[in-house]
Amino acid sequence: MIIRKRPIVSWLLNHEDENKLEIPINNRIHFKYLFKGMEFLSDVRDTKPDWGLPELIMPSFEKVMKKSAKSFFNIDHQLFQEFYNDNVCGILIEEGATIIYGFEEDTLYVWLFKEEIGKSTLLLYFYIKSSTDNKRQIYTCPTLIDDDQLFSGDKEERKQIYKNLADKLIIYLAVKKYVQVEKVIIPLGTSTLIDDTIKDYRKKEKIKNESGQEVIVMDSRWFRKIVNDNDIFVRGFFRLQNKKNEMGEWYKELIFVDSFVRHGYHRNAIIEDKDNS
Repeated sequence: MIIRKRPIVSWLLNHEDENKLEIPINNRIHFKYLFKGMEFLSDVRDTKPDWGLPELIMPSFEKVMKKSAKSFFNIDHQLFQEFYNDNVCGILIEEGATIIYGFEEDTLYVWLFKEEIGKSTLLLYFYIKSSTDNKRQIYTCPTLIDDDQLFSGDKEERKQIYKNLADKLIIYLAVKKYVQVEKVIIPLGTSTLIDDTIKDYRKKEKIKNESGQEVIVMDSRWFRKIVNDNDIFVRGFFRLQNKKNEMGEWYKELIFVDSFVRHGYHRNAIIEDKDNS
């Protein structure tokens, strides 16, 4: 795999290649919406956030993400808050695409660029707000994914783009934070052989970096435990409590558990054998 130079990354990190950023669509409403999204990204860039190096996800890392998703969906809102408090933002690179992301309080912002023929084309801009019940609300131009100049394929499937992208980013960041992973930095102008290993899955791939800056490859060779040592506020709730009566017979009684603060958790990661996946 060759990681070529991406104008959006050069523009974000080095203030270069601005003339290679495009929004080539005819629909005026969609153009105006994406143009405002690009202006907002420019405003974010001017604040000089710590984007870090571009990161490439290897198949082993994606496999861990898929297996661990259940462990994180129940603490979705907490993760939004943690990433906001940690000033998380970054650049995720894929084959033919670049994802830019960042957080405000309870909010994830996402920009999706298509990489083709030395140009970065903005396809999607949206943001998602998370609520305390772990539900999300998507904010975007509602007809954007219906634009055939931007997207192809079944229109029903296109509706899942927002959710799929948000899920991918949240799970990716959660795995990177709480799971033992391996980061391989590929210097500019070099080729690196990555031994992409997890359980029975093994694949070696040579990655050549022609992107203009160092790139981090996210690998995952160990996957045993998820650790969170932060204090977590738990709201009061009702539950059925097992009790014994004077006759020694068990029965259930509805009780209310007051709010309390618990100190993090150490949870065994959820992963299945290859044959069961």
